[in-house]
Amino acid sequence: MPNRLRHHLAGPLLILHRLKAAAVGSGGFRILLLHDVPPTDREAFADVVGHVRRHHGVLSPDEAAAWLDGHPRIAIRRGRPPCLFSFDDGFASNAEVARDILTPAGIAGLFFVCPGLIDLTPQDQPAAVAAGIFDGRIDGAELDRRLRLMTWNEVEALAVSGHTIGAHSLTHRRLSRLRGGTLAHEILDSGARIETRLGTPVTWFAYPFGDIDSIDAETMRIIAGRYRFCRSGVRGANGRTTHPLALRGDHIDLTAPSAWQRLTLEGGLDGRYRAARRRLDDLADKSL
Repeated sequence: MPNRLRHHLAGPLLILHRLKAAAVGSGGFRILLLHDVPPTDREAFADVVGHVRRHHGVLSPDEAAAWLDGHPRIAIRRGRPPCLFSFDDGFASNAEVARDILTPAGIAGLFFVCPGLIDLTPQDQPAAVAAGIFDGRIDGAELDRRLRLMTWNEVEALAVSGHTIGAHSLTHRRLSRLRGGTLAHEILDSGARIETRLGTPVTWFAYPFGDIDSIDAETMRIIAGRYRFCRSGVRGANGRTTHPLALRGDHIDLTAPSAWQRLTLEGGLDGRYRAARRRLDDLADKSL
């Protein structure tokens, strides 16, 4: 269905979804997934943050981890699910919205970075970002120069401000295409390098691209041996029975109408991802 038509139908779909949610209830929490947040989308992002604070509630990474561990003091009310804000890829814009929007609001976010890309020189980074993060769809010379990655100083400032840094592989390669030592290097060395720089444990991982076809059994097995939590890009709520290595993530389109964003926040897009969630759960269950 074309985006324009989907967005036009968002209002009626949201009403129908709320009627269903009122009848059956909902539980758990959602992990919101964002990437670069350009200046043109800052106001829309601030609006999403404000809406989530007023109508859903916000979880920090530590609160989400405690809830997944069954901590009795972390209670999540039924109704519109509380949300954890997460960001992939480590673009400099993430540090800016954290500084200007999240931190002043007392919100701690989860930021997944690729240390192998951060370590590159400014001259080499655009080509690597184009090849890895954009999967070769554009050439490094075509990359908007605004799309630089955070420096280590900016990553460290995020951590000092109370945000959590997670690993997003070393150089953002599609892990399901890798094998053996190359695959292990991308997964394991990313967390180790972040720990060396920040001096704190790295327990969160998000695999690049996030779709169900970008992860496989070998990848999940290596992740399971190193990290406590793995967030995907497969839509859905995270409940008490959700495997900590099969966490769902909901991409938020900041350019979409507010009704479509709210449909996303409240789980109205979950239905088409049932098969992907089952596959993800199966991979996680067989990883240990």
